[in-house]
Amino acid sequence: MNHKKLKIAILGGTGNLGEGMILRLALQNIALEGIKNEVIIGSRSKESAEESAKQVLINLENLGFDTSKITITGNTNFEAAREAELIILSIRFDYVLSLLDEIRDELENKILITPVVPMVKEGSLFIYKAPSEGSAALLIREKVLPSTKVVAAYHNIPAAKLKDITKCKDVYDTIICSDDIEAKKFVMELTRNMGCLKPLDGGPLKQANTVESLTPLLINLAKLNGLKDLGMNFN
Repeated sequence: MNHKKLKIAILGGTGNLGEGMILRLALQNIALEGIKNEVIIGSRSKESAEESAKQVLINLENLGFDTSKITITGNTNFEAAREAELIILSIRFDYVLSLLDEIRDELENKILITPVVPMVKEGSLFIYKAPSEGSAALLIREKVLPSTKVVAAYHNIPAAKLKDITKCKDVYDTIICSDDIEAKKFVMELTRNMGCLKPLDGGPLKQANTVESLTPLLINLAKLNGLKDLGMNFN
């Protein structure tokens, strides 16, 4: 797998986190020498994914970016996973199992990144509600092929800041966990190239439950203290 020429599928790419990932990954083709990555937006509807891809390119052009070096396409989740070498699950926890059933065979020998957080709302606040496996990441690992390299990442980053490609001057730390050392290194390097993010090695996949549980904490802190788009920085 080559950082400079990579097909990346973002399944559920129409949410805030997915949109931010699409922009950051696509702009690597402009910002960094020699990179020719292709970003594929995955959705249940191919037409919806294709429309999203067109809109992203229009938005970038309106911001003054030269999109001639950027490739963003749209397809069904299945086809996006089949075409890509690296897949990001930008979906709600409720939909994970049904999506994995659909794309399982297309994940053979590929890197699968999960920013998925199992949480529920109780009253006005959110709580972390891990599955019996211990975390969304560990559940996902059980449901995919043994050759699929599961990497937990991007749980605690402020999605609105990630989308703001003109104003995001701060660098937010993102913790990355995996049992596959090489896959983790690969994702950390990919993250470094995005801008706005600094990857931190979070250890093996069993540590992902701690990382996942920070997301509802940040959401609750923001709500209780009148703050917006909280992220993390470790100094």
